[in-house]
Amino acid sequence: MAYLWQLHVMLGTMMFVVGTVVGSFLNVCIYRIPWEKSVIWPPTSHCPHCLATIEARDNVPIFGWIFLGGKCRNCRQPFSVRYAAIELLVGLLFVAVYLVDGVMPKEFVDSNMALLVKVLYHVVLVALLVTITFIDADLTIVPSLVTNVGIFLGLALGTLFPEVRPVPAEASTALGGLWVGLKGVLVGGGMIWIIRVVGTFVFRREAMGSGDIHILALIGAFLGWQVALVTPFLASFVGLVPAISKLVVSLGKRLAGRKYLASDHEMPFGPYLSVAALILMMAWPWIWPGRLQTYFETFSMLFWFVLGQDR
Repeated sequence: MAYLWQLHVMLGTMMFVVGTVVGSFLNVCIYRIPWEKSVIWPPTSHCPHCLATIEARDNVPIFGWIFLGGKCRNCRQPFSVRYAAIELLVGLLFVAVYLVDGVMPKEFVDSNMALLVKVLYHVVLVALLVTITFIDADLTIVPSLVTNVGIFLGLALGTLFPEVRPVPAEASTALGGLWVGLKGVLVGGGMIWIIRVVGTFVFRREAMGSGDIHILALIGAFLGWQVALVTPFLASFVGLVPAISKLVVSLGKRLAGRKYLASDHEMPFGPYLSVAALILMMAWPWIWPGRLQTYFETFSMLFWFVLGQDR
């Protein structure tokens, strides 16, 4: 048992290190993709102030920023702490994935390869959602390059490894895995599309961005239609506090007679969809066998009953 925990600590540390390196690369993606720049060329990063090349010794995730005191070695202008924060965040998320997939499950994992595939599958989704979250938060756009690649990867990996998705979205054959992914794309994207169309008609303004459709389609491709169906509802609760704070600021400006901007009462929904999907991905093995499965079965019976079919 002691040896097993030593192994988990070693592997968890490796996951953290790999996550920080991936986070460093995601910083590049977050900065370059919205401006349609290559994420692999030039291969070195530059100071945004003096454009000096950042040396390899200063590019070590997290520690590079700490050792430099958060400033460029050449011009001494400050680097945003967000670079190190994203590296730390991704490292911690990678560790969380390892804990959920490799340490906490009670069920027996029949092979190391199955565990490796599941961990890699989920960290790919983590990387995609982190990239989407920060780009959308910065610029209120969701790059189709990221979501399209994500949807393709979700479908392709789910076809190659049909048992990798969470219960009850797993499959036993490649064709079944592809079909589950396609249903996730259709239900996820279709649900947000319906909300967008109805909301736009009712409120006479765009209710949700088209990028949100692609985000939920991506989530459905990776995790199945059941997770995609729950994600928007949880995202609404995740975004409740920021939404209330924006509302208070907007009302305060109105009462004070000050000019307020559209950004004072509008907020991107993509980051909250991403956070909700990550919460569900981590917690699904525990919340599905409980009440959630019962709710789905009950609503499924009601749905087919309304349609006049006995299922």
